[in-house]
Amino acid sequence: MRKRGKVKIVLAIFIIVLFSCTAVIGNSRTGVIENVMAKNAADVDILTIKSRVFTGEEIIKAWLDTDTLDENCLTVLAQRGTAAVTTTYDTGKQKITVNWNQGAFNGAIVRINGREEKTREEWTARWLKTFENLGISVDDSYEEKWQGENNDEEHDIYYIEENGIHLCPNGYSLGDLGQCWGQSIDITIEKDGYFVSFNNVSEVIAREEKKGRKLISKEKAIRACLDNYFWDQNAEDEAGVLVEEASCDMEYLMIDKGSENDESVCDIGYYVQIPMSDTDGGNQYVIEGFVDGEYPYCYATAMTANVNQTDQSE
Repeated sequence: MRKRGKVKIVLAIFIIVLFSCTAVIGNSRTGVIENVMAKNAADVDILTIKSRVFTGEEIIKAWLDTDTLDENCLTVLAQRGTAAVTTTYDTGKQKITVNWNQGAFNGAIVRINGREEKTREEWTARWLKTFENLGISVDDSYEEKWQGENNDEEHDIYYIEENGIHLCPNGYSLGDLGQCWGQSIDITIEKDGYFVSFNNVSEVIAREEKKGRKLISKEKAIRACLDNYFWDQNAEDEAGVLVEEASCDMEYLMIDKGSENDESVCDIGYYVQIPMSDTDGGNQYVIEGFVDGEYPYCYATAMTANVNQTDQSE
């Protein structure tokens, strides 16, 4: 199963009820979300989100924390249209290249050569400031990975959030509506810089207020996921499902398309992961499911290799 790293070891959410204030502290990503849900479960809105379009200049200014750039250093390598737009900027110490493409997903790829930050605390602070400058709200936790033969390359995943609840970072197919793309920011920390992917980062453009809703339990969400994937109990038993190791996280799931191609409708739900026993000499497989928050209805399930099973964390 995945292990989580933390930008902050202790997270505090202050809930004000009438004239009293109670501090709610969570030390895990799921715990924090559940604390928010405990307060707002009956009043979670349905969101319409729209994919943001980043320009190279916008991202470069956010990274450098400046309002102006030396135009002599700015180069546009391709014009916007059917081709990707690539912008480069050389500060003398760092060379920043931004590529934006409205292809399979809306997003931006950023490569920064010449990393000045030496410690995790320094580069974490630098990226959090960049997100703030871009108006992107990320959760106070992130997933930390190591990759490469000698574990000398680190990879961080930041989660997009709306009022303390994640926009689902995992993509899945939603029947005739096509692919729902996951949302996150993936940063590979290289020896001389960063390689960053802004994956379908969106902004909320409309809300449908919903009050008095009651959420199903995690147990029902896990059961709905299993029922959607397996034909019968015998097939489930033969697959070696490890239900006791299942995880179930609160997310805003994409449930429908909006009025425009780059819009999606999101509602609260559960992202379920249920590991299975080893089946091919070492690789562990995981059943992923996306379950409605109010009804034990599973939008989609799939079985994938658990590529994170050997990950480390702090």
